[in-house]
Amino acid sequence: MIHPLAQIEPPLLGSLTIRLGALVVFATALMMFVDVPLQGEASPHGIVSFELAGTPHQALRILLDWKSRNALGYANLSLIVDFVNLIIYSLFFSALALWVGVRLGEKKWSLRAAWAATIAAAFDVLENGVLLYELNRFTSPAPYPQLAASLALAKFALLLFSAAYGAVGAINVLVRRQRRPL
Repeated sequence: MIHPLAQIEPPLLGSLTIRLGALVVFATALMMFVDVPLQGEASPHGIVSFELAGTPHQALRILLDWKSRNALGYANLSLIVDFVNLIIYSLFFSALALWVGVRLGEKKWSLRAAWAATIAAAFDVLENGVLLYELNRFTSPAPYPQLAASLALAKFALLLFSAAYGAVGAINVLVRRQRRPL
């Protein structure tokens, strides 16, 4: 199945990838800034600790810690900002994979990597919905923490595949460019 970004002309795809890369850096920096108040004993990795809590006990422990530190608002903000972030990172990793595929003359794996980033974003949307439910109801009954952790792990696995394909492919493109005689 063709990815929607595959319809973009290669020169425009390269330019889009660069611009999206800059947006990813900005969005990641913003997410890290918003995440600082969420880091504590119960959640050393901030919102990611909540995503991967995996059990009602651990998720509730994180919620209680955030409440005691008046950080629940930051958790809500983090999840809301992530809805924008997931659009940016999915577009970036999809565009990067497709650009690499064009440059290397390889279509099959570039499409798989592009779709992996897109599907990861869909898992992230579902995960954010589950986390917002837990956060705004201030409860974490089963199966919500387990569901959030499963969605997060699937998201991270798909993003890792897409990012690895893009990074290794981009390095390969650059190495090939350096080997060309002038």
